[in-house]
Amino acid sequence: MKSVKSILLAALVLLFITSCDKQSADPQNPDTNVTKDKVLIANPWRLVNITDASGKAIPQNQLGLETLAIYLFDIQFFDNNVTKALDRTSRQVVNGGTWYLVENEQILDIEVNQFKGKFGIKELSRAKMTLSNEISVKGVNQPANLVFEPVVK
Repeated sequence: MKSVKSILLAALVLLFITSCDKQSADPQNPDTNVTKDKVLIANPWRLVNITDASGKAIPQNQLGLETLAIYLFDIQFFDNNVTKALDRTSRQVVNGGTWYLVENEQILDIEVNQFKGKFGIKELSRAKMTLSNEISVKGVNQPANLVFEPVVK
């Protein structure tokens, strides 16, 4: 019985090693060689926080309605440059549009009702996406960071 467990464990380890993406060879930063578009399309993204330029969280009661609406949806990017806003509860498509990486992949250009514009990419990894843009806070536009996390299906 012990040898069966050892063989099974060895087979699982071998399967894991052979199925790893060879481009992600840097153990210190596995996202180094993965392209930004691949990271974007891997999962839907959920807005979890909005911060000011210094990183301090902006309370939701200070945000404009257009910005607050983003909290209601998960945003899915597809490899054909289509993006869809999904209702968090029903998973139904509520809205759609397009996305493009522009300006040397430093800007994410999104065209969806209630969420459109050119957003600077401050961070994009498998665990987090931070986009920068100006948003309305207490009726005044100011620089802000929109912090997203992937929605694991």
